Amino acid sequence: MSAHLIRAAGGVVFCYDPDRGPLILLICDKYGVWTLPKGHLEAGEDEAEAAVREIAEETGIVCELGDLLHRMVYPVFKHDVWRDKQVTYFLAHAEHVPPTPRLDEGITDACWMSPIEAVSRISYAQVRDVVRRAIARIPPTP
Repeated sequence: MSAHLIRAAGGVVFCYDPDRGPLILLICDKYGVWTLPKGHLEAGEDEAEAAVREIAEETGIVCELGDLLHRMVYPVFKHDVWRDKQVTYFLAHAEHVPPTPRLDEGITDACWMSPIEAVSRISYAQVRDVVRRAIARIPPTP
């Protein structure tokens, strides 16, 4: 892999509400953008480990990782240099507990939303597509 590639991982975390309908976990970042929890891989960490850690760090939600959903690559401009960022998203399941946004991580809000509301709130088209893929793969309520 390129030394100039920034790697991150996260997930489409779902739970079932008390009426057994699916809910999706979203965060609102420091820019006021609603998106999925994700973050950079640390040294020696694989994508799955990073995804679980970042979801917990940003939202307080401990999840069980499922299948890989998608890897996307897009350019980012950081420190006066253009670099490619690769983000790997997994499907993940958690219990229906209130999230705790980590202000020190730049997360201003975190909440569970219906799949329709989640798709409509997400700002980035690529991330909306990842959520749509995930919704189609959420198992029926147990």
